[in-house]
Amino acid sequence: MLSQAVQAQEKDSLLFLGDTISLTPKQIGQWEKSGKQYLLPVNNQASKFIVNKVGTLSFEGQRFQIADPLDDGVYKVLVIGNSFSDDGVEYYLHDLAKQTGKPLVIGNLFRGGAPLDFHLKNALEDVAIYDYRKTFIDGAKINTRKTSILMALKDENWDIICFQQASLLSGDLPSVQKDLPALFQYVKANYPISTVRYAYHQTWAYAKNASTKNFEKYNRDQKYMFQQIVEVAKEVKNIIPVDILIPSGTAIQNGRTSYIEDNFTREGYHLDLKIGRFTAACAWYESLFGDLESNPFKPFNLSNAQAEIAREAAINAVENPFKETPSTKQVQKLDKIPFETVRVNFGADLVMPGWNSFLFERANTKLSDLSDSQNKNTDVSIRLLQNFDARAANGPQRTATKFKMPAEVSKSYFTVQVDQENQKSPFIEIAGLDVSKSYEIRIYAGQNSKQILVNYYIQSASVKKKESLNSSFNADKIISFKALKPTKEGKLLIGFELSKGAPDASAVINALSITELTNK
Repeated sequence: MLSQAVQAQEKDSLLFLGDTISLTPKQIGQWEKSGKQYLLPVNNQASKFIVNKVGTLSFEGQRFQIADPLDDGVYKVLVIGNSFSDDGVEYYLHDLAKQTGKPLVIGNLFRGGAPLDFHLKNALEDVAIYDYRKTFIDGAKINTRKTSILMALKDENWDIICFQQASLLSGDLPSVQKDLPALFQYVKANYPISTVRYAYHQTWAYAKNASTKNFEKYNRDQKYMFQQIVEVAKEVKNIIPVDILIPSGTAIQNGRTSYIEDNFTREGYHLDLKIGRFTAACAWYESLFGDLESNPFKPFNLSNAQAEIAREAAINAVENPFKETPSTKQVQKLDKIPFETVRVNFGADLVMPGWNSFLFERANTKLSDLSDSQNKNTDVSIRLLQNFDARAANGPQRTATKFKMPAEVSKSYFTVQVDQENQKSPFIEIAGLDVSKSYEIRIYAGQNSKQILVNYYIQSASVKKKESLNSSFNADKIISFKALKPTKEGKLLIGFELSKGAPDASAVINALSITELTNK
């Protein structure tokens, strides 16, 4: 902050809230009589004062006009957070603000998994340990490594400063009560602008099938975790003077009541790259600006129905942040939308037109409203019926197939050890298909290790078709299943079988495509 000595010969000088000035003994006497509302004394510095209120401050022979540095026409938000703030503010929030002409700057002090006690320790010791990810008015982004909380506080005139607990402790009230007050006091002391507003980001409960050990703290019970998070959010206003609650967690919980179901995360806890992140961004936008209902922005690869689910979930969360509000879109409306080819990759953290990214290998994970090669949303969905063992990224980076896969797709895959038991049931369900049409399914499987032959099969309306494929160092082979008629429910099922004589084998899947065939 600016340090400025008061000089008697100066007139009509300009000061800003948060500036520090020095007063003479005579001026201190005048301050005690008529200036206390404008200046606050600095502890242990008898002549130093912090400017605290907008207006006109007069001394004998000297007058100051005090202005608010936040009144600059730009909304600036700083989050002291981690990967959950990354999910919330770094992707679609700026796009939403831009759509309605709101100048917005976003700062995210990022450190993966960081809880409040970690932030407090780094603040008090002034440790430059953060990635400071900043989004400017025009949407340009930079990342400044080795940044401290103090450096970020001094970088901008922040309108909103937001705190957030780590996801593991997001429902642990004692941990928030212990560390948030001291962190707040540090921020307030080092950012002494009285018009700043403070926010708290309420994070979300994990998916029901989340495999992270952290979920054990909440008995692997999503409802219980959500309730505990809500109890913390209710109490925050009694811990620090919070002006705004960002109810991302409630928005995600609301969305889970829609036909998207429990598929707002990409691996059980971080948000899905499309609807998950957009829902959180909507919660942020509605909390800050309040006109989400009239904001038409949506991500390019999100269907209109999914965008409506996200907006509805966020609006209801801001209106009722402490309870789940059921979605009005609990059943997917199937319109028999024709499409060309839908492509799905398994394991690649990819946002790219023409590809749908499946990032979590646990049973019941589902992608809805898949987009086709022309980036048109369809009725098609894909769901895992059994657990895969893991995600991996040991596939070929250079391939020559009809998929024309980028390296991110060909090198990433789900893998499972097929045995006599799990081969009896399918692993993947494709749904939302038109029962009056037929389809072609192509599958690519490749990994840079030696494996034995595995049979891939598809169960359609009347037949079970089987093709073998050896994924070992495969850079050019795919298998194709043609003229498939879906079941009467509009489904096709994909599974793996052992080759003759094999007691077990490793099956992988990197990518598949679904092509709607023209009826002749």
